[in-house]
Amino acid sequence: MFSKFKAKWKINVIESGKFKLDGGAMMGSVPKVLWNKTNPSDELNRIDLAMRCLLLDNGKEKILIETGIGNKNSSKFIEMFCIEQSTFPLKDELKSFGYELEDITHVILTHLHFDHAGGATYSVDDKILPTFPNAKYIISKSNWEAALNPNPKDRASYLHENFVPLKEFGQLILVDDDEEFLEGISGLAFYGHTTGQQLIKITVENESLVFCSDLIPLKSHLKIPWIMGYDLNAMKTLEEKSTFLTEAAEKNWLLFFYHDPKTIAVKIKKSEKYFDIIEEYLVNE
Repeated sequence: MFSKFKAKWKINVIESGKFKLDGGAMMGSVPKVLWNKTNPSDELNRIDLAMRCLLLDNGKEKILIETGIGNKNSSKFIEMFCIEQSTFPLKDELKSFGYELEDITHVILTHLHFDHAGGATYSVDDKILPTFPNAKYIISKSNWEAALNPNPKDRASYLHENFVPLKEFGQLILVDDDEEFLEGISGLAFYGHTTGQQLIKITVENESLVFCSDLIPLKSHLKIPWIMGYDLNAMKTLEEKSTFLTEAAEKNWLLFFYHDPKTIAVKIKKSEKYFDIIEEYLVNE
């Protein structure tokens, strides 16, 4: 899957944990009779979701994209979202690949919703600290402002304890939309899901991998009309997905999924109706 990128990066897939969200909310206006075939729900109508981070290592920089849901959550929160993970998921997962928390030099967050940024900080002795003491945390300016001043629709998704300490400890870097913030690594700004979400594009020579975050959270969302009820602006997402997927197909980008429990990444081509998968990489394959 990552063979074209090995000239520059050692890449590891970090499975930080699993959780569940309401299937109807994840699929928006799509009828359950359709989405339940590909993403079966439990008795509470919840579907399985991954929190799949990506670790890049070029021998000098060790870059983590996304941080999972973290371990600061109450028992009520854990039960509500059916969270399954170890006591300190990122520490445990990184250790399995030979890394310590102190090794990470950069953390890139696509946006600050709790299931993406929760692992950016952790709690110890009633204090909340950055999880990676030596890392700079890269976040888009537009999403940072949205997280500090959320609108009523996604206020519950922005929990200040997940990101405010990053500024207090001097580890925060705010970047403009569509900026290249490290060599070969840039953000792609999108506004349908939430203000200033940045997908992460990694390019080596003429090959690109895009971390799709919540523009395309699941393989099912490759279908253009399948849009989350969580999105702030469904029509904006519709427009953004159409443009993005057309470019991804034309340029043969590898699309990496954060939330799909079974599929890690795909390549696509334009079909008569939407897009067809031409390469697919599965968990445990």
